[in-house]
Amino acid sequence: MNTEFHYYITGIIAHAAGFSPKEAKIVATVSEFVDENDVSFIIEDRSSGEPYEVYISQTMNILKPKRTLMRIYPVFHFLPGDPGSESAYRRDGKMHLLNTTPNNELANELMDEAFKSTEDMRLHRIGVATHAYADTWAHQNFVGWYDYFNNIGLDPKPDIGHADAEHHPDWVAHRWQDERLVNGDIDNTERFLEAGENLYKKYQHYTKTRKRKVNVPWPELRGWFLDIFGKSNSGPVNLGEEDRIETYRKEYSWLGKFDEDLWFDEAIETEIRGLKDSKKGLVSTFTIMRDKYFWQDGVDKEKTDWFRFQEAVKAHQALAMEYLKTTFDKMGIDLHRY
Repeated sequence: MNTEFHYYITGIIAHAAGFSPKEAKIVATVSEFVDENDVSFIIEDRSSGEPYEVYISQTMNILKPKRTLMRIYPVFHFLPGDPGSESAYRRDGKMHLLNTTPNNELANELMDEAFKSTEDMRLHRIGVATHAYADTWAHQNFVGWYDYFNNIGLDPKPDIGHADAEHHPDWVAHRWQDERLVNGDIDNTERFLEAGENLYKKYQHYTKTRKRKVNVPWPELRGWFLDIFGKSNSGPVNLGEEDRIETYRKEYSWLGKFDEDLWFDEAIETEIRGLKDSKKGLVSTFTIMRDKYFWQDGVDKEKTDWFRFQEAVKAHQALAMEYLKTTFDKMGIDLHRY
């Protein structure tokens, strides 16, 4: 899924299910930030010199070594599910232990654990788990590392994740073909509304325990989304995205536009050396004199959203790797080496 679902639709669903606008925006920002967190920053404490290292949750370089991909893709974007699921039936009859299937057990475990995390970290943990949970619908029937299982047709791109399918699995209101599957006519509207309904139920179960009332019942919200999505389109362009996002922002003005720099700049002071380094994945590696990063003076780092997001990423990763150990043991892989 892309920003339209991970940020806008997620924020709207969270609010509808009983979160306040402020809480819903945090959950939505974290959910999208999982895709933007692709630079390995090291932040230094000016007084102690102690470094704080970031764990990236996304990489724009799908040719990274297997060990890097294994720590990122199956944990944050392609959570393995049930290889025998009906939705995974293929024309060639193949199965894979790491196949992503919607609403799978691991995705549910990670969501449930996030709701039980400490108060100061809870919204951030929910946001990270939300990203991985929602992606089990968009990324179903792909595995999160190099494998011919991901191959579609004669596409020459590396068989990593849904690279062969390009961005088609991630677009709202979009139709595309997955030639590997028995039922290969894919309508993302069906997949994404199913993801949205299950996400809503997760959120509502949590807000109910906190004596919150829903702001918008799911059937009403579902109908609103359907009106905005309209008829699903096919082809090489994500048609209607700008208009849909404009509608979300008009109706839910408190969401605003996703800003990946806001939390970073509130928490971190950048010491520019030469030209300012890019925060964009691959581009960030092309620099001669690297900038240095320090915690802002007078700011309690542990209370910043950026720090809490980074800690949520680490907690999610540790828990997911613990759950995945059995699966990877069957494949003869020591996941903790990665």
